[in-house]
Amino acid sequence: MGASERMMAGWQSQADLGRETAVIVPVYFGARTADAMVERLLRITLMDLHHYLPLEQVWAVVDGDPRSAAILRRVTQGIEAEATRAGRPGAVQVLSLPENRGKLGAMAAAMRAALAEQPHVRWLAVMDNDADHMASVLPQLVRAARFLADVYGHDRVIAIGARASRTRPMGWVRGELELLLDQLTVDALQYALAREGRALDLSQCQSGATPDLSSGFKVYGRALAQALFAGNEPNYATLSPADYYRYGPETVTIVETILAGGVLGEIRRPTWDGQPATSFGEFAVIEMYGELLAWVWARLGIPAAAAAQMFENHRRGLGLGTALEGADLLRRLRAHALGRLAAGGHEPAPPERPLLPFV
Repeated sequence: MGASERMMAGWQSQADLGRETAVIVPVYFGARTADAMVERLLRITLMDLHHYLPLEQVWAVVDGDPRSAAILRRVTQGIEAEATRAGRPGAVQVLSLPENRGKLGAMAAAMRAALAEQPHVRWLAVMDNDADHMASVLPQLVRAARFLADVYGHDRVIAIGARASRTRPMGWVRGELELLLDQLTVDALQYALAREGRALDLSQCQSGATPDLSSGFKVYGRALAQALFAGNEPNYATLSPADYYRYGPETVTIVETILAGGVLGEIRRPTWDGQPATSFGEFAVIEMYGELLAWVWARLGIPAAAAAQMFENHRRGLGLGTALEGADLLRRLRAHALGRLAAGGHEPAPPERPLLPFV
């Protein structure tokens, strides 16, 4: 049976699919985002979900942010009233964490609650609170996760909503660094699996492109969610516990999924072109991406010399290195990541080599 026939044979109605789905929305906004904008973004994120699943299977988890909690209450009251008028009554599940734990910490708290209180749920989606993840894409992502589970015979799966562009919604600098992080994560996974006689399965990802591992719009199978968020103790490696939960919601979960024998798949989804862009000096990119790279290499047992070479292999392909500020940023990122690896007991990395000065 081919892929199309397999999917059609097990096709579920949206109502049935929705009853098996929970949605996790971590909620946190910095002080620079005005109240009116917070309310607008939350409303856009949440307003259509009752068309796709019962409202009581939507979990909004406030990450130690009292202001956002108050705004969220107003938003959910309005959405619940609209859902009732549409004949779909229900109430959003709101969790308010007493202190900020970082996105991964908020995700884990909501995942554990959904797993414990809704045993019929098989698919757990994570959507960001900034209106970039459209509810209308959710059925497609859940169907992709269900297809992967059917093909591989287990639901240790992640269906990723891959963006057409990393740079347009986030700005050139962050987009380039996120691409580099994803490229190096793939390299490290391939290296680690090859030592075990395994190959990294990217056959269900977009052809000809680095998988969008850093996308925040993902659907997790129940068994995988249980293992990642309510099972094994976290492996902090080079990260402090605080940074693990602050920096790790995408990269950490991808690496742990593969180590647990999980499977990745991707479908293309829209991303909001009007999001504020981040440029030089406005984001702690060295710390965030450097700490994550060090964690990936340490967690997967990548020797420092190999990690350095992986970094060099991708440096030329980044347009970021053609700007003086970008080239300096890449040098500092390399030094930070490899320095953190060495501080964890790994051997020092070799120095950076100059690249050919022409292309």
